[in-house]
Amino acid sequence: MDKKQLFRLMGSAAGAVLPFWLLDLTLRMTTGCAAWYPLYAAAPNLFSLGFGALFAALCLLPLRRAVGRALYGLLYALWAAYALVQYCIWRIFDRFLFLSDFLFAGEGLGFAGYVRQLMDWRFALFAALLVLWGALGVWRLPGSLPRRRVCPALVLFFALTQLVAPRLYAPVPETPDWDAWQSSGYEYARFSSSSYDMALTGPYQFVARDAFLTLRPDTDTAEQRALVDAFFAERPAHADNEMTGLLAGKKLILVQLESVDDFVLNDENTPTLARLQRKGINFAEFYTPQYSNGYTFNTEFAAQTGVYPYASGNVAYSLSRSAFPYAIGSLLTDAGYTANSFHKSEAKFYNRGAMHQAFGYAQYHSALDYAEDELQAGDDRFLVDCDALYAQMVQTEPFADFLITYSGHLGYDEVDALTTYALEQFPEYRDDSRPYEIDGLFAKARLTDEMFARLLERLEKDGLLDNTVICVYDDHYAYGLTDRAVLEQYSEAAGGRLLERTPCFIWYQGCTPVTVTKTLQTVDLLPTLANLFGLEVPNVMGRDAFDPDYTGYAIFPDSGWLTGTAYAEHGQLVWNDGMTDKEVAEMTAFARRFQQVNDAILDTDYYAQQAGG
Repeated sequence: MDKKQLFRLMGSAAGAVLPFWLLDLTLRMTTGCAAWYPLYAAAPNLFSLGFGALFAALCLLPLRRAVGRALYGLLYALWAAYALVQYCIWRIFDRFLFLSDFLFAGEGLGFAGYVRQLMDWRFALFAALLVLWGALGVWRLPGSLPRRRVCPALVLFFALTQLVAPRLYAPVPETPDWDAWQSSGYEYARFSSSSYDMALTGPYQFVARDAFLTLRPDTDTAEQRALVDAFFAERPAHADNEMTGLLAGKKLILVQLESVDDFVLNDENTPTLARLQRKGINFAEFYTPQYSNGYTFNTEFAAQTGVYPYASGNVAYSLSRSAFPYAIGSLLTDAGYTANSFHKSEAKFYNRGAMHQAFGYAQYHSALDYAEDELQAGDDRFLVDCDALYAQMVQTEPFADFLITYSGHLGYDEVDALTTYALEQFPEYRDDSRPYEIDGLFAKARLTDEMFARLLERLEKDGLLDNTVICVYDDHYAYGLTDRAVLEQYSEAAGGRLLERTPCFIWYQGCTPVTVTKTLQTVDLLPTLANLFGLEVPNVMGRDAFDPDYTGYAIFPDSGWLTGTAYAEHGQLVWNDGMTDKEVAEMTAFARRFQQVNDAILDTDYYAQQAGG
C-alpha cells in the first residue's frame, strides 16, 4: 500500500469516526460543561474518539456498504436521540440523567408539553448540527476498505483510549480532604455529579461508566453502616425543648404544594395560604434541595423519611422494599393514627402505591379513580369537594393525612389545558404587562389556595378544625417557568441554588405566630414534626428545627451548602458574612460527609435493623 492509499484509508476511517466526536462536543459546548471541565481536555475527547472508532468498526463489518450505512445511521440516530433528551433535561433541570433516572420515563411524559416550549432557535441549532454530523458520517463511511486491517486498528484504538484516558485525570488523593471533590480523578471514581461527570467523560463513556458502577457488586455494607453509626454518635443527641409535645394528640394534615414558590404565595395570589402562614409557625429560610431528577418525589421522599434520595439515581423503584420505620406515616401509625395519602396521579406514578406504604400510610388514594376526567382530577379543589375522597381523610380519628397538590404543575403556556382552565376560573390574573406564564402560574396557585379554603370550611363544619394541625411545604421552586430570567426577576432569591428557598409553615387554631429564621432543609421536617407531636425524634439526616444545638444549614448536591452566614456553590464560596477560612473548610468537608452518610443509609437499608429486619 503506497502513501496515497494510506492517507486515503486514514481519511475515510476518520470521516466515519469524527461525527460521533462532534456529537459529543456539540452536547458539551451547548450545556455549559466547560464550567466543570475544559472542553479541550484530552480525556473526554479521547473517550469519544475511541467510541467513534468502535462504532465505525461495527459498521464496516457487513460486506455490503448499504447495510453498513444503515447500521451506522441507526447507531448514530440512537446517540443523537440520547443527546437531544439530555440537552432538554439540562435546559429544564440544569443537570443530566443517569441510567437509573430513565426509570422515570413514564413520569417524564408529563413534561412533553413543557419540552415543546424549549424548541427555540437554540434547540433548532443543536438538532440541526446533530443531523449534519450524522449525514456526513453516513456519506463518508467507506465501502471498499481492507476490513482486515481497518477494523482491528479501530478496535485497538478504542481499547487504548479506555486504557489511557482515565489516567489523564488528576490523581485521587490517598486521604481525601475537604476539597477532594475538585480532583477530576476523585469525581471519576465516585461518579456522583451528572453535570461534572458528563464534562469529564462525554456521553459515551458517561453511559458506560454509569452502567459499570450500577452493575458492580455492592460495597462492604458493614463499613458503610459503621460510617453511619459514627456520624450519629458524634452528633449531639436530641433533647426535649420548649416545643416538645406542643401538638401531641392533635390530628395532622400534611400538604406538599406543587410549585407554589415563595413569590407565588402572597395575599393576592393565595390569600388563604398567606393568612395561615402569617398566623402560624413560619420557617422563613426553608430550602428544598433537588437531589434526584424527579423533583416532586425528591422532596416527597426527603420530607417523609428525613433522608435525601440518591443524587445519581432514583429511589421510587429501587427502595420500595426498604424499611422506613421512622418515616412520618410510620411514626404516626405506631402512635395510633390512621394514615392515608392523596394525590391526583395514579398509584404507579413514581411508584407511590408501594412507596407510601413503605412510608407508613395505609392506602394511597388517586383522584383519577374518582374524577370524570384528567382536568377535574387536576383541580386541587376536587380533593376536598369529592365527598368520597374527603370521607377517606376524616373517617377515623385520630387521622394523619398526606395531601400532594397538583394544580400548580408545569406548563404554564397557552397550550396547557389546566392553565387555560385556571385562567377561565380566575380571569383577574390575566395581565398583559407580564409574561403569560406568570399569569398561568398565579392562576393555578389560586386553584390550590381555594382547596385550602374549602378544606378549612369542611373541617370547621364537621367540628374537626379545632384539633387539627395543617403543615404545608413546597416541593420545589417554580423551575417550570421556561425563562430563567423571568424566574429570577420574580423570585426573592438571588439565583442559583438559593432559588430553592420555598414556603414551609405549620398552622392550627390558637397558634401563636412565630417566624423561625434558622436555615433549614427538607430533611428537617420529619424530626421537627416528631418533636412537636411528642414522638420519638429519630436519627435521620435532618434535625429538629427547635433543637438549640442545631445551628441550621442546607446541604445541596454538587458540594454546595448554605448556613446563616455563608453560601457555597459547587464547593466554592459565593458569599460570606462572617465565617472564618477554617469554618468554611470544615463546613465543606461536612457537606461531603453528609452526602456519603446519606447514601450509605440508602445503600444498606440502614433502618431495617430498627424495624426488626
